[in-house]
Amino acid sequence: MSMYKESQFWLRVTLTALAGALFLLVHSIYWPVVISLILTFILMPMRNLFMRLCYKLTNRRLPADIAILLSFFTFILVMTGLTNVILKPLLYQLNLLAANFNNLVAQTAALVNQLENEQTQFYIPEQIKVIINDAFVKVGNYGVEGVTNLIRSVFVIAGTVVEFFVVPFITFYFMKDGGRMVRSFVNIYPEHYRPQLAVVFDEIHTVLSRYIRGQLLMSCIIATLTFLGMWAMGVPYPMVIGLIAAITEWVPIVGPIVGAIPAILLGATVDLTLSVKVLVFYVIIQQIDSHLIMPQVMGAVISLHPVVIVIALLIGGTLFGVAGMILTVPVTAVLQILCKHLWFYNTYKEKAMNTYGN
Repeated sequence: MSMYKESQFWLRVTLTALAGALFLLVHSIYWPVVISLILTFILMPMRNLFMRLCYKLTNRRLPADIAILLSFFTFILVMTGLTNVILKPLLYQLNLLAANFNNLVAQTAALVNQLENEQTQFYIPEQIKVIINDAFVKVGNYGVEGVTNLIRSVFVIAGTVVEFFVVPFITFYFMKDGGRMVRSFVNIYPEHYRPQLAVVFDEIHTVLSRYIRGQLLMSCIIATLTFLGMWAMGVPYPMVIGLIAAITEWVPIVGPIVGAIPAILLGATVDLTLSVKVLVFYVIIQQIDSHLIMPQVMGAVISLHPVVIVIALLIGGTLFGVAGMILTVPVTAVLQILCKHLWFYNTYKEKAMNTYGN
């Protein structure tokens, strides 16, 4: 009988893994669910706040549906305000950057010649100059096209009629019935495995919620500090640089390095000294981020070795591109939790047998 129950357990694990793989491969399902999950983690604290305030002020419980709708309304108001304050000037700077891109490339070529003829006594071989120019062009093209395509993609996704309704719909029921959905999933497994599966889901929920909220807060802080720093130093297109810093903050280890390159190049088109100042600024910001902001915001929510993160970045980037690199850390953290519990599977089985018998 125990062998039958164990085989049933592993059969359901296999079916769950196959369902998860199918979910990842079907992008039309994948992205709405991922976006809804992120929105759920963002809006849940608002919902809980409204429910606590209502109980404190009226000594009555606020229905979950109303609290969720109030959270949606508050989120829409905040996003509308941010759109008016940030998005319009950001789009203006993006268009200006795209229009002046050829001039920036010409300035880069002139900068290489200046670096060879005036600023140093060293000869720069012609092949090295070609490589530098090509690198500047490719980095610039990638940065401008990447940011522009990202913003266009956001608007395309938001403008799709199906997803416009599907994402709020899924988010609403994630917020309302998320716990019930998890319990329903756990209940498909044999009874003596359910307590441990509940622990697994609780750990995953804790890690994902703290990571997403913390990462959003860190991105906002880094974007604001970067924008203020670039604006104060007179670097062109400070809002674009701030946006790049916010996006690359989601890619661990290599993201901030990549995000610094456009700022350094734009600073160099103004003055070589300014590019050095920008480099020093980014080094300082990263030290503040690593030793002050991240410990306070994220704590020890995810404990992954840098080597594991780099390998996961390579895998995620190869399979899913930039989106895969952004999702590398949370996905790897979830896999770490699953592997940890499966590693101690026999221990859990013994506990279950002692509690429930055969």
